[in-house]
Amino acid sequence: MDHRQTMLATAQGSPAAVAAHDKAAWLALFTDDGIVNDPVGSALHSGSDELSAFYDTFIAPNSVVFHPHHDIVCGDVVVRDVTLEIQMSDAVVLSVPVHLRYEMAGADHIAGLYAHWELPTMIRQMLGKGLAAAPVSLRLTKSLLQNQGLSGSAGFARGFSRVGAREKRAALEHLRTTQPDWTAGKCLAAGRYVTVSMSRAGEHAVAMVEFSGKSITDVTLFTDQ
Repeated sequence: MDHRQTMLATAQGSPAAVAAHDKAAWLALFTDDGIVNDPVGSALHSGSDELSAFYDTFIAPNSVVFHPHHDIVCGDVVVRDVTLEIQMSDAVVLSVPVHLRYEMAGADHIAGLYAHWELPTMIRQMLGKGLAAAPVSLRLTKSLLQNQGLSGSAGFARGFSRVGAREKRAALEHLRTTQPDWTAGKCLAAGRYVTVSMSRAGEHAVAMVEFSGKSITDVTLFTDQ
């Protein structure tokens, strides 16, 4: 495989390890000081101990299936446009749209995994399951406190703070103006970012629009190179 193919295979190794519930294989994909920010806007997890605790909290108790739509390799970054099917119990199965950004260290290790998805939307979807969501919510709370402590739980809750509908509209209008050849699709808000799936005559891209307050400060369009 060439360098690009190896980078993509490394990124794809993450969901493969998650599906197999192979914690050792998942951890081995990251550099010693690797970062996971999931969802973007929540507190960072860095280094093997924190990544191990992240795995035990959010991955181990669930069955997670990745449904990929488009994969993009751009420089030293792999961006995956996916939908996650998360089975938290027999009665609670969630469908979560996500943009995944993998900052690579060479071709065969991940320096940073940044998952752009909407925590409030997922929680509303879970609560919409009614009484079936109660034991799942209790288990998640217990797991958070046990593996992350009070400070880690508070760090996860920071994922609720994000840009909103106003910034989504601003991002889409900016992209319509600056990228008129591209058509916008899935649009997500996480942390200070709005991320948008883009398409053009069979090509696919993901735009990441960064905000400070209500103002756009940076726009990156990730396309296959």
